Amino acid sequence: MSIKSITKTKWSIEPGRVIVYPNGLSFILAGVLSLIFAGIFFLFLYYENMGMSLSWGIIIVFIAPLVLLWLHGYTQIIFDNANQTMKKMLFGIFPVKTIPFSRIHTINAVSNMGGGYNYRVFTKENKFGRGTTVSCGYSKTDDPNAIAFVEEAVPAIYAFLDQSYNPAADAPEFIDSYKYFTAENGIYTLKNKRLGAIIFGLFFIALGVWMAMVDAMGNETSPGAKFFITVILIIVGLVFINAAFTKVEINTIDQTLKRTGLIKLGNKFYALQDFNGFQTVRKSVNFIYTGTEVHMYFSPSGTFKQEVIVLQTLRNSNQIERFLQEMYQIMDEISVQTKNRP
Repeated sequence: MSIKSITKTKWSIEPGRVIVYPNGLSFILAGVLSLIFAGIFFLFLYYENMGMSLSWGIIIVFIAPLVLLWLHGYTQIIFDNANQTMKKMLFGIFPVKTIPFSRIHTINAVSNMGGGYNYRVFTKENKFGRGTTVSCGYSKTDDPNAIAFVEEAVPAIYAFLDQSYNPAADAPEFIDSYKYFTAENGIYTLKNKRLGAIIFGLFFIALGVWMAMVDAMGNETSPGAKFFITVILIIVGLVFINAAFTKVEINTIDQTLKRTGLIKLGNKFYALQDFNGFQTVRKSVNFIYTGTEVHMYFSPSGTFKQEVIVLQTLRNSNQIERFLQEMYQIMDEISVQTKNRP
């Protein structure tokens, strides 16, 4: 049995329910940590000359988290059609989360900064939050286990969810006042929090200039290192200043999206007919959530390369949902204008 076969997502499809086992990686982690802990324990036992009677406390301290980690691999996500609920069973025993099918919004892939992704269930109240993980992590889009999960388990789950689907409750509301855009003569301009970026930019530029003029780094730092640090600080400041004056415009008349800034190197221009969807990417630093980026994808005609522009970074699920509602309404307006053209 290979390591990959242990870590991959497993599922069973029954007439009335689908059971998913997403935490196979826990078995590998428990095995690796048990070897490390065993090595540490025997070294400690050898050098400290402790008897086994005095070592039981240490053994319990080591074994307890390993047992919990191993049991975590048996955690189940059960989609029960009879009760119309999704239930998370910790260790396969304890129900720690129950969500009615009527509250489930979708099953979607969530990307991370490292390029990997997994699949999660999102509720209608928190469409862009953390979600409930229902698969292991994948590094490739063509991973056979990911493809099988999407083609086998997900359709079976949606077959259950469709029975509680209410089109009237899920109909999008019409937006008559935009929160993230200013609209004028068919041009929607993305609002920019300019003041904060300017303050950060001026701070880094001033810090770089100050370090260049004052011997802030001491005599032990070489002139080359001082110059390098100064340049880096000034560049960071200029990036913030450029971000403050970067403007994203969606022109519904010309059907184009344009991003312009002080530095022309980052300017972008796309035809909206090449639009190829949105994607939200959760960002984390040291496992601490820092925000979700909203990406807009384009597939320019005549090329096989997909291009992406980052429209916005938001933290709150309701903010992300509102922003995407506004984007979809703008795109719908463009679609209507295209259909009405002679």
